[in-house]
Amino acid sequence: MEIHGECDPQFSKVKETFEKLHQEDREIGSCFAVYKDGKPLVDLWGGFQDKDKTKPWQKDNLVTVYSTTKGVAAFCIALAMEKGLLKYEEKVSTYWPEFANNGKEDITVGMLMSHQAGICSPETRNVDDYYNQSLMAEKLAGMTPIWEPGTASGYHSMTFGWLTSELILRVTGKSLGTYFREEVGDQHEIDFFIGLPESEDHRVAELVPFDIVRNENSDQQKIELTEAQKSQRNSAGTLDIQNTKAWRQAEIPSANGQGNAGGLAKFYSLIVPEDNSLKLLKDDTVNQMTTMQIEGRDLVLAVQVRWGVGFILNKHKVIYGPIEGAFGHSGYGGSCAFGDPENKIGVSYVMNRMLDNFNADGRSIELINATYECL
Repeated sequence: MEIHGECDPQFSKVKETFEKLHQEDREIGSCFAVYKDGKPLVDLWGGFQDKDKTKPWQKDNLVTVYSTTKGVAAFCIALAMEKGLLKYEEKVSTYWPEFANNGKEDITVGMLMSHQAGICSPETRNVDDYYNQSLMAEKLAGMTPIWEPGTASGYHSMTFGWLTSELILRVTGKSLGTYFREEVGDQHEIDFFIGLPESEDHRVAELVPFDIVRNENSDQQKIELTEAQKSQRNSAGTLDIQNTKAWRQAEIPSANGQGNAGGLAKFYSLIVPEDNSLKLLKDDTVNQMTTMQIEGRDLVLAVQVRWGVGFILNKHKVIYGPIEGAFGHSGYGGSCAFGDPENKIGVSYVMNRMLDNFNADGRSIELINATYECL
């Protein structure tokens, strides 16, 4: 297997680890990057764009990164906050008046962004609804929280996207994907899109889903689901549509961002740069968006979490290396991207072979651990 890209000699172990993942057939196609001040220390890619392994993976390939998109959405909210367009401690209804009903009147932006709002189900199995921001915003505004907002987190896996979109739309007049491109993406040449333009569609690699295994004995195991977990049944599956143009061109900032490791690592490196002139955000903004909003057992994920304002905080020092202050987001199937404010680096792993790893992907952890061994 031929591995392409660049790798500073200091990070030779990272390249060895990347090659090993491909040699062991744990990948179809993937990329891994470590950036500092917007420049690559590591930017590797290899494998194939497609399940049949006929098209080699290219440097500029894009692929759906699922919830790794949420980190970019959270950044957009932080940028709007820095510009004085909204406040984390302010009620959502200040910016979105229709939201203030059925027990959601006192939900703040910070609560909404940290999955505490209690509206974690799309309450529709019609995928076409997912592509309609105004329809989904209307649905969400009319919902009643499943739990008392502010008392617990329950991962808003899909609804996070329409909620953040509506906030950005209300305070900027622009869609979140457009806001990101115009404010940051285009200017800094960050290869990431929420709402993929037709002109970029030829670069997309095929995302290969895992086989869903249904446990026929699940009823006998008598696993008690929370109401939040039960609500997830009223949502549409996406594994059969994730390779369609309709999916890629829609703007769902919780799940359908199109990117690669180089673009995402560059992005995070500019949030935590060593060179202050490169900062995308002020230090105070980064401090606010990475301040813990809630910690505890998530009602949907059923694991211990620590949420910042839309970012996963690396409390357990496992998924994003040994630095507790690291922050970012991971996606369904295996992708991840994060910033390390101590070492001033952005790191990302993106692949097209999805694995059913609920909490963290072993491939990214091996690459990230190798990175820190080299630092």
